[in-house]
Formats: sequence, structure tokens, C-alpha cells
Amino acid sequence: MAWAAKQSGASSAGSGLMHLPTQNSILLSSLTPRLGPSNLREPCELKVSDFDDVIYKLFVPPEAPNMITLHIGVRDWSNLRTNGGQASLDTNFPSCETKPDEGFDVAVVINADDPPKGPWGSTGEACAGRLADIKTLLIGSPFNAALQSLDSGTSSSGTVTCVDMHKPTSRGGGKCYIIPKPDRVTFVFAVDFEDETDRALARIFLQEFVEAQRSVNNCPPAAYARGHEPPTEVQGVEGIEEDGIAGFVSFTLFKSHVGSTGKREKAVGMLVNFGTYLQYHVKATKTYMHMRMRSKVNGLLQVLSRAKQESTEVKEKKTFQGKSFQRT
Repeated sequence: MAWAAKQSGASSAGSGLMHLPTQNSILLSSLTPRLGPSNLREPCELKVSDFDDVIYKLFVPPEAPNMITLHIGVRDWSNLRTNGGQASLDTNFPSCETKPDEGFDVAVVINADDPPKGPWGSTGEACAGRLADIKTLLIGSPFNAALQSLDSGTSSSGTVTCVDMHKPTSRGGGKCYIIPKPDRVTFVFAVDFEDETDRALARIFLQEFVEAQRSVNNCPPAAYARGHEPPTEVQGVEGIEEDGIAGFVSFTLFKSHVGSTGKREKAVGMLVNFGTYLQYHVKATKTYMHMRMRSKVNGLLQVLSRAKQESTEVKEKKTFQGKSFQRT
């Protein structure tokens, strides 16, 4: 659906769905003045929570307003670190890692007077943009590693990598399984919601990915499976028995989908934010339905009000002199 439209270069307006930016807008608005041409130098302590259970703490001390420290709390960091997270951190922010505060997993310190030079660019504004997008960098490291291997021709059938994307429900879900093959990489998302209405809407929404791919050329193949019927690619994975969840949706990417750095980064960003994208549109659908129901109720009340019959009772009136009479 919207995934296919995005991959083919279509605008979000054409698909009727909104694509949320991968960067945290609050972090971006706070970092750009300090790392950009404005050269803002003032203390700051900002705590922000993001989707996917990610939390941030931006700290600029009063005694050193040029030193910017960003603490990040992300789920399953020990697994992400060994599956490309640490390598991505060292590549993008060399020699910038520092000890995180309690409750956080990663921290980087940036000298605003001499920002690091990474593959994303050499300007302070580029550094601010990359810091605001650090969630995609860390959570997307296993995705990026698998797609890089596919692009370079070194991908092979190996161990399935499981990434804990966000907090699961009481039935399960919240995970993504990365299955590499020599000519493709399949990403299987286990999707679920606590609310039964959300779960029902999610099932309909996930099935639409399968239907929409027929109308978009060269899009990644998508497949949907119910919660009690996991896809064949992950049936042998330990702990995959997630009966009762909304279902599994899988996307298969070939080399043509990741043939350049730009394509690969776009694919990683969309995969990492797929849960957020799905949650946003499920909630938006519920809001729209509630608005339609309220509008319908208001319309029915107006019809009932117009249908109310006027009283046929003859009312007694009085003249100026106090005499009573009835008007016929």
C-alpha cells in the first residue's frame, strides 16, 4: 500500500496515507540552532520520549555550553549492539561515545565547535539531523547489515535475527525476524495490539499490503499470515508460537530494492518505523470512525427535531381589557 507507493516514488498524497518522518522533531529543533549557523550556546536539559519505547535526554551543561550530550534508551540494546549497533555508532559518531546516565543505554557527546565528520556529511546541520535520527541508526543496524550484505552479494542463508522492536502485548508480538537468503532478505513483523478493536483494524490494514502490491510495479512482495499460522520462514524459530496476535506481515527485499545507499537508507527507515506507521493509521482510523458516528448521530437528532409535531391544543388568550377568548 503506502510502502509500495513510497518505494515507487509516489507521493503520500497519492496513496492517501501519511508517512511519518524518521527524525524526532523535538530533538531536531533543539539541536539545529546549536550545531547550525546560529551557534546557539546556552544550557539545556530536555527529556523526550519517542515511539517504540525509545527515550532521549539532551543535556548541555552551563559551564560548557558547546558540549552536547545525548543519552538514548532503546529496547534490546545488548542484541542490537552485537548485530551492527556498535559498528554503526562508531562509524557515524567516531570517538563520541560516553557513559550513559542511569536508565539509558547509549550516550554520545558532541563538541558544537568541532562536530564529528561522518558518512552523513561534514556540516553541523547534517550532524544535528543524524542525531535526531539516531533511533533509526541504532534499531535499524541489523536491518542495514542484512541489506548491505544483500547489496554486496555476500548474503547467505544463515541464522534468523530477532529484533525486539517494542513492548509486546499479553499475547506476544512486537518483534521483527530478519531472514537472509543469497538473493533476498525477508523481514517478518509480529503485530499485535491490546485493544480488540485495534487488533481487528490491524488485520484489515495488514491484508491491504498484500492487495495493494498488485497495483504498484517493482514493489517488495508482501504477505500476511494469521497469528496461529506463522510464515514458513520463521516456523522453526524458537518462541514464534504467538497464537492470538493480530498476525504476521512480511516484506521481501531483493537487490534491486537496495541498489544504492539512498534506497537502502529509505528501506531501513521505513522498516524501523513500520510499527509506528501502523499504530498511527489504526488510531487515525478509529478517530475518523468516531467522527463519522458523531456526525451521523447529530444528523439523526436534527431529523427527529424537524419531525416533532406541533401541538394542536387551542390556547386561551386575553384582550387588553382582561376578557378571555379563543382564536379559531
